[in-house]
Amino acid sequence: MNRYFRIVVLCLFVALAGCKSIPNPFEGERVLARAGKETLRQMDLEAVLPTGLVGADSVKWVENYVDRWVRDNLKLQEATQLFGDDAADEELVTAYRNNLISRRLDDYFISRTAGDSLYTVKDLQDYYNEHKGDFVLDRSIVKGRVVAFPSAFRQKARLKELFSSWNSDAAAEATAMAQKNALALREVNEWIEYPQFLALLPTRRNASYDDLLGRTGVQEMTDGGTTWWFVISEKRTVGETTPYEMVSEIVRQSVATRRRAEIIRACEDSIYRVALLEKKAVIHIN
Repeated sequence: MNRYFRIVVLCLFVALAGCKSIPNPFEGERVLARAGKETLRQMDLEAVLPTGLVGADSVKWVENYVDRWVRDNLKLQEATQLFGDDAADEELVTAYRNNLISRRLDDYFISRTAGDSLYTVKDLQDYYNEHKGDFVLDRSIVKGRVVAFPSAFRQKARLKELFSSWNSDAAAEATAMAQKNALALREVNEWIEYPQFLALLPTRRNASYDDLLGRTGVQEMTDGGTTWWFVISEKRTVGETTPYEMVSEIVRQSVATRRRAEIIRACEDSIYRVALLEKKAVIHIN
């Protein structure tokens, strides 16, 4: 074991010492963890440590491995304690062990086939386009901008020009003007629910403002000596498709799950076919 790995393990167990009862890994048998009668030694961990891990990645891997080892062994021992050691119960323990080994093989299949990427950007976009019916809005969402200023503000003509044209240069000038004159300027570049946008304006409780969604250009509200200008630059209403950026995580999870299942099934089928051809598996049903 290299010196770096020793340091990683030592630091990890020093950090965990306050919340877990774990023996010192560099004394006696160099035990890293115990679960009942089972023992995880430093040399056991060294044997499975992936090459190339450094820094925080190495520490995280060690922590996860030890935690998983403890959980798995405790679960096996709990099963044995609860269900005994007869043949039927031994089958349960064996099935659980087999399940762990099978999951490890699945991970190997996926890593060997897909490497670090289970999907491409195109895969995600294709899935989204094919499943738009699953992503239907049940409420209106918008993007836009709002500015509040004293109704007597002397530069409001220029401010309105900037607010109407709104490109990168106009946004920069309007922002500078707002900062200089303590104006409340808010640009909403990410989708938010329409009531959240209305909360930026002097709206009345229980009043309906659905008609504003159908208007374009700069709209105005006033309250006392303050004026609000606002623009709804983009909108999606109830029944329309949810924008991709709002469901991207769901899409990624769905595509990844489907891709994993496809890879595992293909590898299982390959093993099955080869075993039949090489007579390593024989089926006698008929």
